[in-house]
Amino acid sequence: MLDRRALCAAALVAGCAVPVLGVPGAHAAPVAGSGRAAVAGSAVVAAARPRAGAVIAQIRIRRMRLKTSVRQGVGAAVLRRGVGHYPGTALPGKEGNTVLLGHRTTWLHPFNRLDRMRRGDRIVLRVGRASYVYRVRAKRVIDPRDRRALEAVPFKRASEPHGKYVTLITCTPKGSDRHRLVVVGKIDSGR
Repeated sequence: MLDRRALCAAALVAGCAVPVLGVPGAHAAPVAGSGRAAVAGSAVVAAARPRAGAVIAQIRIRRMRLKTSVRQGVGAAVLRRGVGHYPGTALPGKEGNTVLLGHRTTWLHPFNRLDRMRRGDRIVLRVGRASYVYRVRAKRVIDPRDRRALEAVPFKRASEPHGKYVTLITCTPKGSDRHRLVVVGKIDSGR
């Protein structure tokens, strides 16, 4: 389960202050099995998580002319420095949904051009020597209280992870926190 501070920080994405609502069950890292094995497995998954603020990947999106670091967490200090990885969602290249948040008009504004993304565009996440290439499948404008973009399969409530997704989230329209712009990609290949 995510801690409440992480949820509050996520609610502030792109300078947007929105009320924090319930968290879908898919936010917790998936654990195979049940009972004691699941509890032991969850401890291993939690221990494998990077520390807040640590660089976990590089993101490159040609259409947006974006090449920057992705840091763990979505607190104000992380988002001031660029793109943040929503705690409890899949790590880049792993099964499930890797959710990334970024400012649109403030600080380094890495997602300033997110509205320009088109179906089929490449989103490349590089972790160490491995590159994961995702292709954009959907772009939506949603209400700030709509948490379905955070599900293991984006926009499918209570979904189990099947497939590797990346979800990019920022506020829209520019300079406003009225809505969220969400771009969803699915892995194309891993190199």
